[in-house]
Amino acid sequence: MKYAWAAYLVMLAAPFVFFLFTVWYLMDRDGLTRSELPIINGWFVSAVALIIVAGPAAFFARSRLFRPYWKGECVAPRAYLTGMLIVWAALEIGGLYSLVGAFATRSLFPNLLPALAALMMYVALWPTGRAMVCSGRGDSDDPERYEEPR
Repeated sequence: MKYAWAAYLVMLAAPFVFFLFTVWYLMDRDGLTRSELPIINGWFVSAVALIIVAGPAAFFARSRLFRPYWKGECVAPRAYLTGMLIVWAALEIGGLYSLVGAFATRSLFPNLLPALAALMMYVALWPTGRAMVCSGRGDSDDPERYEEPR
């Protein structure tokens, strides 16, 4: 869990610091010209597409590593860390890509919106380690006992 928390906090700080740098960089810049609008729209659409494709793909890959959980068994610590890192990395890459778009196009909006969405998904997935605790959580149909792994 130490490695999971360390990775989580570092990956949480990276987009925040880059966002502050981007805002600082854009404070003294001139407005956009009309010819730059297609670049902004294209970057925004590609950032949204990246998050829409990479997010579910990462959750699918994590579900393969968390397969023992669905049988009521424990997930190995290495599989837990790998699975969570896959999901975190996908959201991190999508958010940073969107912030790079804001930096490259010299416009916070609309490129800030996919970055915020990725960050909000990322923040909700802090490491709990519940999937590594064997208590029959994953195999029960009883909603009072069943918990989704985080």
